[in-house]
Amino acid sequence: YGLVLLATVVRATAARGVTPCAPGQTKRCCGDGMCNGPEDINTCMADCPGVTTHGSCGEEPHSDRGGKGLTFGVSHRAASAQDCCDKCKAHHKGCNSWTFCGYPVCFGLDTGWNHTFGECWLRVLPDPAAPVFGQRGEYSMRYRTKMLRTRKACTSIDTPGGLSPGWVCPPTHVPWTSGSIGVQPDLSLRWQTGGGWGNMRIQQLGPDGVPIESTCTRNNGQSCDPNKLDHGR
Repeated sequence: YGLVLLATVVRATAARGVTPCAPGQTKRCCGDGMCNGPEDINTCMADCPGVTTHGSCGEEPHSDRGGKGLTFGVSHRAASAQDCCDKCKAHHKGCNSWTFCGYPVCFGLDTGWNHTFGECWLRVLPDPAAPVFGQRGEYSMRYRTKMLRTRKACTSIDTPGGLSPGWVCPPTHVPWTSGSIGVQPDLSLRWQTGGGWGNMRIQQLGPDGVPIESTCTRNNGQSCDPNKLDHGR
């Protein structure tokens, strides 16, 4: 976590018995990659629910893979991430990329449209071992602050995602989970999504939680231009 995001999580979850990971505490805390103890999808989105599919699904929580669309997820539903993966494997047009909404609401980041539990988007990537993403990892504080009033009922940055009534506030992390069939992702890497609508920027985070500028991509794999608004910020 960046320090600002960590401070938000501390304020939002302390009263519920959830302790964010920090220097000196890296186990049994929110951010250790395991959904346990008092953690749930409301109090620790970073860890919960985690990977819930078979290894062949290649699931990476907090990610929205790209590719050529085969289904429109709003009307194409699945009962679980595993079910969505299975639908991809069975698709007659060679699906190799799936994206699933496993939260009550998967926050819409443009006009306030809400995606909801069960949406299953199936796609084809040219190379499933080198996927492109629309969103990945945690949301930057700058981006969440920018999106705070997308829904007027959201009034505080300290009540992200499921800690706000009806999930009206921007969550701390990308609410989608996705996978490339037969490809295992490196879940030890951390990512951050920021930028602006039409220029969604994704960067890998270093060990100190600071974005690595050289890893910046935008809009499903395009290069970032640090001289353009929100490309490199």
